[in-house]
Amino acid sequence: GIMAEVRRISKQKKFVANGLFHAELNTFLRRELAEDGFSGCEVRVTPSRTEIIIRATRTDKVLGDKGRRIRELTSVVKKRFFPNGDVELFAERVFSRGLSAMAQCESLKFKLTQGLAVRRA
Repeated sequence: GIMAEVRRISKQKKFVANGLFHAELNTFLRRELAEDGFSGCEVRVTPSRTEIIIRATRTDKVLGDKGRRIRELTSVVKKRFFPNGDVELFAERVFSRGLSAMAQCESLKFKLTQGLAVRRA
Protein backbone atom coordinates (compact mmCIF):
# COMPACT_ATOMS: atom_id res chain seq x y z
CA GLY A 1 0.00 0.00 0.00
CA ILE A 2 0.90 3.68 0.00
CA MET A 3 2.02 3.72 3.64
CA ALA A 4 4.51 0.92 3.02
CA GLU A 5 5.87 2.86 0.06
CA VAL A 6 6.18 6.05 2.14
CA ARG A 7 7.89 4.10 4.90
CA ARG A 8 10.29 2.54 2.40
CA ILE A 9 11.18 5.95 0.92
CA SER A 10 11.66 7.57 4.32
CA LYS A 11 13.85 4.62 5.29
CA GLN A 12 15.94 5.20 2.16
CA LYS A 13 16.14 8.93 2.89
CA LYS A 14 17.19 8.21 6.45
CA PHE A 15 19.82 5.78 5.19
CA VAL A 16 21.19 8.34 2.73
CA ALA A 17 21.11 11.12 5.34
CA ASN A 18 22.94 8.84 7.75
CA GLY A 19 25.57 8.05 5.13
CA LEU A 20 26.04 11.74 4.33
CA PHE A 21 26.35 12.56 8.02
CA HIS A 22 29.07 9.93 8.47
CA ALA A 23 30.92 11.13 5.37
CA GLU A 24 30.75 14.79 6.40
CA LEU A 25 31.74 14.08 9.99
CA ASN A 26 34.67 11.98 8.82
CA THR A 27 35.82 14.65 6.38
CA PHE A 28 35.58 17.36 9.03
CA LEU A 29 37.50 15.33 11.63
CA ARG A 30 40.09 14.20 9.09
CA ARG A 31 40.77 17.83 8.14
CA GLU A 32 40.88 19.01 11.73
CA LEU A 33 42.97 16.16 13.09
CA ALA A 34 45.18 15.27 10.13
CA GLU A 35 48.40 15.79 12.05
CA ASP A 36 47.18 14.02 15.18
CA GLY A 37 47.01 10.59 13.60
CA PHE A 38 43.24 10.56 13.05
CA SER A 39 42.23 7.06 12.01
CA GLY A 40 38.46 7.16 11.94
CA CYS A 41 35.53 7.57 14.26
CA GLU A 42 32.65 5.56 15.58
CA VAL A 43 29.18 6.96 16.22
CA ARG A 44 27.13 5.44 19.02
CA VAL A 45 23.56 6.55 19.46
CA THR A 46 22.12 6.23 22.96
CA PRO A 47 18.59 7.33 23.94
CA SER A 48 19.91 10.42 25.71
CA ARG A 49 22.70 11.51 23.37
CA THR A 50 24.99 10.70 20.47
CA GLU A 51 28.54 9.68 21.31
CA ILE A 52 31.33 10.12 18.80
CA ILE A 53 34.51 8.20 19.52
CA ILE A 54 37.48 9.67 17.71
CA ARG A 55 40.30 7.21 17.09
CA ALA A 56 43.74 8.77 16.81
CA THR A 57 47.36 7.96 17.57
CA ARG A 58 47.91 11.22 19.48
CA THR A 59 44.93 11.57 21.76
CA ASP A 60 46.69 14.21 23.88
CA LYS A 61 46.60 16.51 20.85
CA VAL A 62 42.95 15.68 20.14
CA LEU A 63 42.00 16.49 23.74
CA GLY A 64 44.16 19.59 23.85
CA ASP A 65 45.29 21.52 26.91
CA LYS A 66 42.88 20.70 29.78
CA GLY A 67 40.47 19.21 27.22
CA ARG A 68 40.02 22.54 25.45
CA ARG A 69 40.37 21.23 21.92
CA ILE A 70 37.88 18.40 22.26
CA ARG A 71 35.39 20.88 23.74
CA GLU A 72 35.89 23.14 20.71
CA LEU A 73 35.43 20.19 18.35
CA THR A 74 32.33 19.15 20.28
CA SER A 75 30.73 22.57 19.93
CA VAL A 76 31.48 22.71 16.18
CA VAL A 77 30.05 19.22 15.65
CA LYS A 78 27.02 20.08 17.79
CA LYS A 79 26.33 23.30 15.85
CA ARG A 80 26.75 21.61 12.50
CA PHE A 81 24.99 18.27 13.01
CA PHE A 82 23.02 18.33 16.28
CA PRO A 83 21.61 21.84 16.73
CA ASN A 84 19.01 20.58 19.20
CA GLY A 85 20.44 17.23 20.26
CA ASP A 86 23.07 16.24 22.75
CA VAL A 87 26.43 15.09 21.47
CA GLU A 88 29.60 14.05 23.26
CA LEU A 89 33.04 13.48 21.74
CA PHE A 90 35.59 11.06 23.14
CA ALA A 91 39.14 10.30 22.08
CA GLU A 92 40.38 6.74 21.86
CA ARG A 93 44.03 5.94 21.32
CA VAL A 94 45.13 3.86 18.36
CA PHE A 95 48.27 2.22 19.68
CA SER A 96 50.04 1.01 16.61
CA ARG A 97 49.87 3.45 13.76
CA GLY A 98 51.17 0.70 11.51
CA LEU A 99 47.99 -1.29 12.08
CA SER A 100 45.72 1.54 11.03
CA ALA A 101 45.80 2.12 7.29
CA MET A 102 43.97 5.42 7.72
CA ALA A 103 46.42 6.73 10.33
CA GLN A 104 49.33 5.59 8.15
CA CYS A 105 47.82 7.33 5.14
CA GLU A 106 47.10 10.58 7.00
CA SER A 107 50.60 10.58 8.45
CA LEU A 108 52.07 10.10 4.99
CA LYS A 109 49.85 12.81 3.50
CA PHE A 110 50.81 15.22 6.27
CA LYS A 111 54.52 14.50 5.72
CA LEU A 112 54.17 15.01 1.97
CA THR A 113 52.28 18.28 2.30
CA GLN A 114 54.73 19.55 4.91
CA GLY A 115 57.68 18.51 2.77
CA LEU A 116 59.11 16.09 5.34
CA ALA A 117 61.17 13.03 4.50
CA VAL A 118 58.72 10.32 3.49
CA ARG A 119 61.30 7.58 3.91
CA ARG A 120 60.66 7.77 7.64
CA ALA A 121 56.89 7.95 7.28
